[in-house]
Amino acid sequence: MRPDPMLIAAALLLLNACGPHEGPAAGGGAMPPMAVQVHVLRGEPLDDALVATGTLMANEEVQLVSELAGRITQIGFEEGGRVSAGQVLLRIHDDELQAQLRKAEANLRLAQDDEARKTQLLAVSGISQEQVDAARTAVAGLQADADDLRARIAKSVIRAPFAGRVGLRSVSEGGFVAAGTPIARLHQTDPMKVEFAVPERYGRTLVPGAPITFTLEGDTATYGGAVYAVDPSVDAATRTVKVRARTGNAQGRLIPGAFARVTVRLERIPDALVIPAEALIPDIQGQKVLLMKGGRAVSARVQLGLRTANSVQLTSGVQPGDSVIVTGLLALRDGAAVRPLAQGTAPTTTTADGPAR
Repeated sequence: MRPDPMLIAAALLLLNACGPHEGPAAGGGAMPPMAVQVHVLRGEPLDDALVATGTLMANEEVQLVSELAGRITQIGFEEGGRVSAGQVLLRIHDDELQAQLRKAEANLRLAQDDEARKTQLLAVSGISQEQVDAARTAVAGLQADADDLRARIAKSVIRAPFAGRVGLRSVSEGGFVAAGTPIARLHQTDPMKVEFAVPERYGRTLVPGAPITFTLEGDTATYGGAVYAVDPSVDAATRTVKVRARTGNAQGRLIPGAFARVTVRLERIPDALVIPAEALIPDIQGQKVLLMKGGRAVSARVQLGLRTANSVQLTSGVQPGDSVIVTGLLALRDGAAVRPLAQGTAPTTTTADGPAR
């Protein structure tokens, strides 16, 4: 039986496809260099800053209260309005005290005249020294009674201890107040205080005069101030130290009790080497980065300094001018061929010193 020519032709074609010509595809060979984004290191200013939460406080704040019981005859301020130092804020009815003072002053004058007569009699040995001493004691007692009444009358008038803004009042004209009744709060809001807490290790480094900046909820402005006092003790419950700073408030935009996010600049490093945080590669031995040198990826073990939200400072292992690889880190190995991305071929990545190229 003769073989089928068609089967023989098909077998030859199959042998040609799987024969000695099998090998790398045309044009095959080494992998082309991988395009990566790099960040060129150069020294730049970097602030060592501490971020904390704080509260705005009035520079001075008092609760106005009545030290005397009585009926209110005058209210001399507008709720929420400004007052000057020494301004009369409230008067309490004092007619009875005034009458008692007039009676005390009359008794005092009578006692003083009696003392004067007895002193003259003592000069001519008309009376004893004991009688003169008793007269002088009576004068001193009546003088004290008169002074007490004057002090009580002075308490019937409440004056502003300092210039500021008065809050909402809780009394009305014609109403009766008992001693200690709250009337209103008085705030001095220019300047203002900012109180915040820092970890105890920073409590030893913060000193009066240290600059701060802060922002408020719902306010895009950034305000500045300076530390003026640091609590000498550490809160045992939170292990923090309270700090107070002072800031101006001439425009009245700052309100006591408002929440503030405070930034304290501890130190400025003039020539820090900073990279984007995503360029850092953690491993079991610490931290490293990949550098582009001679078209190859070269790993470098580094030590870290300050961290910010998007960047990190390198303190060793690299030099100014080195090109740190930022992208494609998972696909690269030490010694892999790389080339920098051409400008505009990849989305811009924001780094510590501006847009990376």
